[in-house]
Amino acid sequence: MNVLMCAACGARLTEPLRVLPELPPCPEFDGRKNPDGSRHAPPTVPLGTYAVDPEPCGAPYVPHPDPDWCDAAHPGNGCMGDPDGQGFLMSAGPRDTLVVHPEDARGYLSGNPAFQEIGCCGPPGREGPNMVCAGCGAVVATLFADCSAPYATHFLPDAVRVAAV
Repeated sequence: MNVLMCAACGARLTEPLRVLPELPPCPEFDGRKNPDGSRHAPPTVPLGTYAVDPEPCGAPYVPHPDPDWCDAAHPGNGCMGDPDGQGFLMSAGPRDTLVVHPEDARGYLSGNPAFQEIGCCGPPGREGPNMVCAGCGAVVATLFADCSAPYATHFLPDAVRVAAV
């Protein structure tokens, strides 16, 4: 088992986690309420696990050369409609983010005061890293918790280190 630690101050950022061999496919979402009353999409990874996402994740977004393209594998954090033109934007964000179930980071992170983005069901994570270390305030992750994307926290690879427990 491992925990993710803040690279800036060494504070623990997650519960103990087991690494998955690869990132699971994005779960399908029917838009219905969850048993707890929330409407966020299903989690990308199960509780108690993490995986490395080799694809770009989150902001910044850049126009895709094919106006009909949209990456079905990463519906929330991989592409979105281009508000300034035709077609879609694709993520040009960091690769190799560490993806955890958001509940595994609850209590270890705080909202990034630089971003006040609001989705219909939770923070969409489209403006950039929206979570900071609760210990020192270093920017460490992006929480995707809206109904438009898989429910996940993506830790920036340079902002965290993995420690065995």
